[in-house]
Amino acid sequence: MPTIISSDDRQRYQEGEGWRIVTIADAEAIGAPVMVARHWFFEPEALGPLNTHGDSEQLLFVIKGSGQALVGAERLPLEAESMLWLEPGDDYQFQAGLDGLEILQGYTSGAIK
Repeated sequence: MPTIISSDDRQRYQEGEGWRIVTIADAEAIGAPVMVARHWFFEPEALGPLNTHGDSEQLLFVIKGSGQALVGAERLPLEAESMLWLEPGDDYQFQAGLDGLEILQGYTSGAIK
């Protein structure tokens, strides 16, 4: 069944120094097991939280801005419209460039520990 989630339904946030994550859709918002979608916002040069990727793959799309993805010991460049695919077990963190960074994240429920 198609479901539309309005901006008023997106009330779950995580925040830190220079970054914010908005949960767009998850099982709690829709009431069924689904993919999770999050929108990440980073101020210029902000360093986001360290995450450990769980038991499913994950796709991240850079909406705008630039920066780096720190995946394990690797530093991977990010720029607008680039995509990052993470495998189960990957540790990752984002650092925004001079113009900030905005990312859309998608994964199946239970993927983030």
